[in-house]
Amino acid sequence: MKKSEYLERLGDVAIDEKRANKVKEIYSKDLPDVILKIVTIAGESEFFDDGTRILSYQEIIDAENDLHVAFSQYSIIPVADCGENDFIIYNYADGYWAKFNIIDESIFKKKKKISELLV
Repeated sequence: MKKSEYLERLGDVAIDEKRANKVKEIYSKDLPDVILKIVTIAGESEFFDDGTRILSYQEIIDAENDLHVAFSQYSIIPVADCGENDFIIYNYADGYWAKFNIIDESIFKKKKKISELLV
């Protein structure tokens, strides 16, 4: 799937309240609709030509245990694996998208929209 198709698809999604509530329980009550839509359509991983992979719903739910990173303590939620231990995250405390390296736990390439990271 192309990234542009994925982003377009997000616009048409009705939020799955059960999944949304589970993610809010783990990360934050104040997540934007775009995160809840990503979680809604995240059945299986979505792969893009450049190797970026949107995480599945279960991977988002289990991210802290599986990746050994306390994402909620950083007020971030991972949504995509970019390879090389880098993930696209959303910082729900400060309202920005960025990349996050799970080894050195650094945040870089801060952007206002996910579309700016999925280029």
